[in-house]
Amino acid sequence: MAKRANIDAVRVGDAHRVSKTISESDVYQFAGITGDFHPIHVNEEYARDTQFKGRIAHGALAVGMMSAAIGGLCVRIPPPGVVSKRYEVTFTAPIYFGDTITAEVTVAEKHEDRNEIILRALATNQRGETVLEGRTVQKIL
Repeated sequence: MAKRANIDAVRVGDAHRVSKTISESDVYQFAGITGDFHPIHVNEEYARDTQFKGRIAHGALAVGMMSAAIGGLCVRIPPPGVVSKRYEVTFTAPIYFGDTITAEVTVAEKHEDRNEIILRALATNQRGETVLEGRTVQKIL
């Protein structure tokens, strides 16, 4: 019964969003943490000659923002809470230094038999362009 009470803490349609302006410092710190120093992220000369015409942030930074949005939504689920089981995302546009990204998750489905919730994931920039879309599966503990 306790598990059902946990899944009942969220409803289909519940949502949470977080926003952040992506700085050069964010990208370099992320590169340092992950070891991903691909020149598209850290070398302006290299990046200028690509289709993006300049450096772009790691797509995984947007996935990290998705995780923050999940935390904000799932905080209402009583302990022991939830864990991420799966992310399925598509990067649909680049994130440039200085872009303000809004990451939002919305409860799309609840599967009480598996004690899981499916969240729709969406990240947009300040121009309303989608930069990431997909879904994530959260296991309710």
